[in-house]
Amino acid sequence: MNFMTVLDYIEKRPLMYLNERSLKSLENFITGFYLCKSLNNINDLEGELFRDKFYPWLITQFNCLTITNTWLGLIEQIAKLENQDEFDCFFYYLKQFNKSMSKP
Repeated sequence: MNFMTVLDYIEKRPLMYLNERSLKSLENFITGFYLCKSLNNINDLEGELFRDKFYPWLITQFNCLTITNTWLGLIEQIAKLENQDEFDCFFYYLKQFNKSMSKP
C-alpha cells in the first residue's frame, strides 16, 4: 500500500488508525510508516515525494511563515492564520500539494 492511499484512509476514518484525531498523532503515524518502509526496504515514490517536497512547497505557498523544522510546525501556523482545524488544514494542503505535483 502506498503512502497517499494510507493518508486517504486516515482522512476518512482517523480514529481507525490514530489514537486521536490530531496533527501530532498523524505525524507519529507517518514517522512509523516511514520507519516500517525503510526497515523492510520498500520503495514508495509518493512517500518520497511527500517527504522531500511537501515542506518546501508549504514554505513557497506562505512567505509569512516562521521557518520550523517540520511540516507539522508549518501546518500549525497555517491553521492558526486561517482559523482552521490543524488536521483538516493538513489534508487540504496535502491535496493542493498533490495537484501541483501532478501538473505536466
